[in-house]
Amino acid sequence: MIEIQHQSGQSVRDQLISAIRFRIAGGTFRVGDKLPATRKLASQLGISFHTVRKAYQHLEQEGLVAARKGSGYVVLDASPLDKSARMERGAVVLGAALQEVVGLGLDEDEISYLMEEQLALLESEESPLKVVVITSFRELSIACAEHFETAYQRECESATLNEVRQHADADLLLVPFANVKQVLSMNTRADVVGISAELGEDALASISRLLDHETLGLVTRYSDAVAPLMAEIRNRTRFSGQVLAVSTEEGDSYLANLVRQSELMVYTPEASRRVKPFLERARRHVKLTMSPAASTVERVRSLIP
Repeated sequence: MIEIQHQSGQSVRDQLISAIRFRIAGGTFRVGDKLPATRKLASQLGISFHTVRKAYQHLEQEGLVAARKGSGYVVLDASPLDKSARMERGAVVLGAALQEVVGLGLDEDEISYLMEEQLALLESEESPLKVVVITSFRELSIACAEHFETAYQRECESATLNEVRQHADADLLLVPFANVKQVLSMNTRADVVGISAELGEDALASISRLLDHETLGLVTRYSDAVAPLMAEIRNRTRFSGQVLAVSTEEGDSYLANLVRQSELMVYTPEASRRVKPFLERARRHVKLTMSPAASTVERVRSLIP
């Protein structure tokens, strides 16, 4: 995990830039990988998301990453610096580090020992395990990946079923049981592990009390979530009334009408920001959370070192 030293003489932004550069060079972040979302990384590090955004923008100017609509920042296959440029930059970085350790009172032998120790660590460090959650719609994969990251304290990527081939280098694919065979036929390299996901009980409890002549409003961020969530909600609650569903991916022009016609409005965490201005007008509303089942979290824990 990236660590920020608040007592360091280097700014938080520059520390973050250096840490991400190092991870790109070392293969932790590979070409095509998405960097963590700015707000998510800021929350993990306890820093401002504006600082993370500025660091990403700097890396974009260097040609290491690029902003992609709907995907955030993605690692590029940047052309490496030539030898003279690498040596010049390296001398500046190493010179600054040596000044700091000399300032701490370390002598030449101690500095030499530390250099050898750090080089040995770099040589012995294994490539990080690439873990990806693959589900039928984006919001479920994002929610499960974030939950796994918190539980295991390691990076976990998210993707949809039509993006499986983009993760041919994955080591472990976490996939709903219903999709395991499909993913196995598309990726023969990774270990494919079945998982179970759950919808939040608060939302299901509220939906289960709706009468069949009442209307449920469903708001998601991405349009690919609408159909599977509607099917799962009906299956889990036996609600057979009308469902009005919209995706904020299409804008918020439909939200006012949905709020007006719905006895209950449920919305996914990814849609929260766009829905918030409309909540005061809703008769009732509840957030529809998604997460891996507790038993799945414990079972997968033993597979991740």
